[in-house]
Amino acid sequence: MHNHLIKIIIVLFITSFPCNLSQSIENVNSPSNMGSLLVKIIGFESNKGECWFALDSSETIYESENLVFIGKVLPIINKEILVRIDSLNYGIYAIRVFHDENSNGKLDSNILGIPTEDYGYSNNASSWFGPPSWEKAKFIFNIEELTIEISVE
Repeated sequence: MHNHLIKIIIVLFITSFPCNLSQSIENVNSPSNMGSLLVKIIGFESNKGECWFALDSSETIYESENLVFIGKVLPIINKEILVRIDSLNYGIYAIRVFHDENSNGKLDSNILGIPTEDYGYSNNASSWFGPPSWEKAKFIFNIEELTIEISVE
């Protein structure tokens, strides 16, 4: 009797899911779980140098100095940049950018460690000391087309 009750509970548990496993696997790879992200970066004081762009897909990557999920070095045109990333999986992301005005491949800072080149983050997040936290910069990407704007300062 006891084993029979356990089998009934297991069957009820399995059949209570709204879809079967094969449908779940198909949905993960479905184009409906992808979209286009458009990022407009404004506030550049000049077109000199390049903009370093990093789209990060996790807190670990975001906090790393040497990792990015998608990275680009982009020319600045008319003191702004428009980045389009197509076929991006829905998820949680954060963006970091900086204006490498002297084209030396790094964000320059003064003797106190304060950046001397402009930079910005998604949500226009800021912090008093160091980069803003993942929590401040992260955003949810879950629609077919999302446009965000970042101002560098």
